[in-house]
Amino acid sequence: MERFERLAEQVGVLLNAEVEVQGGECLVKRTRAINISSQNKNFNCVLDHDISFINLKEDGTALNQAEILLLPEEVALFTNALQKHPISLPINYQQRVDINPNIVCIYLSSEETPEDFATRLSAAFNVIEQNALVK
Repeated sequence: MERFERLAEQVGVLLNAEVEVQGGECLVKRTRAINISSQNKNFNCVLDHDISFINLKEDGTALNQAEILLLPEEVALFTNALQKHPISLPINYQQRVDINPNIVCIYLSSEETPEDFATRLSAAFNVIEQNALVK
Protein backbone atom coordinates (compact mmCIF):
# COMPACT_ATOMS: atom_id res chain seq x y z
CA MET A 1 0.00 0.00 0.00
CA GLU A 2 2.93 2.34 0.65
CA ARG A 3 3.86 2.19 -3.05
CA PHE A 4 0.31 3.14 -3.98
CA GLU A 5 0.28 6.13 -1.62
CA ARG A 6 3.65 7.40 -2.91
CA LEU A 7 2.34 7.11 -6.46
CA ALA A 8 -0.86 8.96 -5.50
CA GLU A 9 1.21 11.77 -4.01
CA GLN A 10 3.36 11.96 -7.14
CA VAL A 11 0.24 12.19 -9.36
CA GLY A 12 -1.10 14.95 -7.14
CA VAL A 13 2.12 16.92 -7.58
CA LEU A 14 2.07 16.41 -11.36
CA LEU A 15 -1.51 17.67 -11.57
CA ASN A 16 -1.16 20.35 -8.89
CA ALA A 17 -4.19 18.85 -7.18
CA GLU A 18 -5.47 17.41 -3.94
CA VAL A 19 -5.31 13.63 -3.62
CA GLU A 20 -7.35 11.22 -1.55
CA VAL A 21 -6.61 7.51 -1.26
CA GLN A 22 -9.56 5.25 -0.45
CA GLY A 23 -8.72 1.59 -0.36
CA GLY A 24 -7.25 0.74 -3.75
CA GLU A 25 -8.41 3.92 -5.47
CA CYS A 26 -6.68 7.27 -5.86
CA LEU A 27 -9.05 10.21 -6.28
CA VAL A 28 -7.55 13.43 -7.58
CA LYS A 29 -9.52 16.67 -7.31
CA ARG A 30 -8.19 19.42 -9.54
CA THR A 31 -9.94 22.77 -9.76
CA ARG A 32 -9.56 25.54 -12.27
CA ALA A 33 -10.87 29.08 -11.97
CA ILE A 34 -12.14 30.66 -15.17
CA ASN A 35 -13.69 33.96 -16.17
CA ILE A 36 -16.60 33.82 -18.61
CA SER A 37 -17.67 36.94 -20.47
CA SER A 38 -21.18 37.02 -21.90
CA GLN A 39 -23.19 40.00 -23.09
CA ASN A 40 -20.87 42.51 -21.37
CA LYS A 41 -21.04 40.60 -18.07
CA ASN A 42 -18.23 38.69 -16.41
CA PHE A 43 -18.72 35.53 -14.38
CA ASN A 44 -16.05 33.83 -12.28
CA CYS A 45 -16.45 30.08 -12.06
CA VAL A 46 -14.53 27.19 -10.58
CA LEU A 47 -14.48 23.98 -12.59
CA ASP A 48 -13.86 20.69 -10.80
CA HIS A 49 -12.01 17.94 -12.62
CA ASP A 50 -12.30 14.37 -11.32
CA ILE A 51 -9.29 12.18 -12.02
CA SER A 52 -8.64 8.72 -10.62
CA PHE A 53 -6.69 5.53 -10.94
CA ILE A 54 -7.42 2.05 -9.63
CA ASN A 55 -6.17 -1.52 -9.94
CA LEU A 56 -2.44 -0.78 -9.79
CA LYS A 57 -0.58 -3.74 -11.27
CA GLU A 58 2.94 -4.99 -10.63
CA ASP A 59 4.13 -3.49 -13.92
CA GLY A 60 3.03 -0.02 -12.72
CA THR A 61 -0.01 0.31 -14.95
CA ALA A 62 -3.47 1.10 -13.66
CA LEU A 63 -6.91 2.01 -14.95
CA ASN A 64 -6.86 5.80 -15.23
CA GLN A 65 -10.02 7.84 -15.67
CA ALA A 66 -10.82 11.54 -15.85
CA GLU A 67 -13.82 13.82 -16.26
CA ILE A 68 -12.59 17.18 -17.49
CA LEU A 69 -14.83 20.25 -17.85
CA LEU A 70 -13.83 22.75 -20.51
CA LEU A 71 -15.23 25.76 -22.29
CA PRO A 72 -16.19 24.92 -25.89
CA GLU A 73 -13.32 27.02 -27.28
CA GLU A 74 -10.80 25.06 -25.16
CA VAL A 75 -11.67 21.57 -26.45
CA ALA A 76 -9.51 21.59 -29.58
CA LEU A 77 -6.47 22.96 -27.70
CA PHE A 78 -6.86 20.40 -24.93
CA THR A 79 -7.37 17.35 -27.15
CA ASN A 80 -4.57 18.39 -29.53
CA ALA A 81 -2.22 18.73 -26.57
CA LEU A 82 -3.12 15.21 -25.44
CA GLN A 83 -2.55 13.76 -28.91
CA LYS A 84 0.71 15.62 -29.62
CA HIS A 85 2.30 14.99 -26.23
CA PRO A 86 5.69 13.23 -26.36
CA ILE A 87 4.23 10.38 -24.27
CA SER A 88 2.05 8.62 -26.85
CA LEU A 89 -1.52 7.71 -26.08
CA PRO A 90 -1.81 4.00 -25.27
CA ILE A 91 -3.67 1.73 -27.68
CA ASN A 92 -6.48 1.25 -25.15
CA TYR A 93 -7.07 5.01 -24.74
CA GLN A 94 -10.73 6.00 -24.88
CA GLN A 95 -12.27 9.44 -25.09
CA ARG A 96 -15.90 10.51 -25.09
CA VAL A 97 -17.26 14.04 -25.22
CA ASP A 98 -20.58 15.44 -23.95
CA ILE A 99 -21.31 18.89 -25.34
CA ASN A 100 -23.80 21.58 -24.43
CA PRO A 101 -23.70 25.25 -25.49
CA ASN A 102 -21.74 26.46 -22.44
CA ILE A 103 -19.57 23.61 -21.19
CA VAL A 104 -17.99 20.43 -22.51
CA CYS A 105 -17.21 17.33 -20.48
CA ILE A 106 -14.45 15.09 -21.79
CA TYR A 107 -14.30 11.59 -20.34
CA LEU A 108 -10.89 9.94 -20.64
CA SER A 109 -9.88 6.37 -19.86
CA SER A 110 -6.70 4.38 -20.38
CA GLU A 111 -4.62 1.62 -18.91
CA GLU A 112 -1.09 2.92 -18.45
CA THR A 113 1.10 4.23 -15.67
CA PRO A 114 -0.68 6.91 -13.64
CA GLU A 115 2.42 9.12 -14.01
CA ASP A 116 2.14 9.09 -17.82
CA PHE A 117 -1.60 9.79 -17.67
CA ALA A 118 -1.07 12.67 -15.21
CA THR A 119 1.89 14.11 -17.14
CA ARG A 120 -0.12 14.21 -20.37
CA LEU A 121 -3.14 15.76 -18.61
CA SER A 122 -0.98 18.35 -16.89
CA ALA A 123 0.53 19.40 -20.21
CA ALA A 124 -2.94 19.74 -21.75
CA PHE A 125 -4.10 21.88 -18.81
CA ASN A 126 -1.00 24.05 -19.22
CA VAL A 127 -1.79 24.63 -22.89
CA ILE A 128 -5.32 25.90 -22.20
CA GLU A 129 -4.17 27.97 -19.21
CA GLN A 130 -1.40 29.61 -21.26
CA ASN A 131 -3.87 30.31 -24.06
CA ALA A 132 -6.24 31.99 -21.58
CA LEU A 133 -3.41 34.34 -20.54
CA VAL A 134 -2.86 35.41 -24.15
CA LYS A 135 -6.41 36.73 -24.54
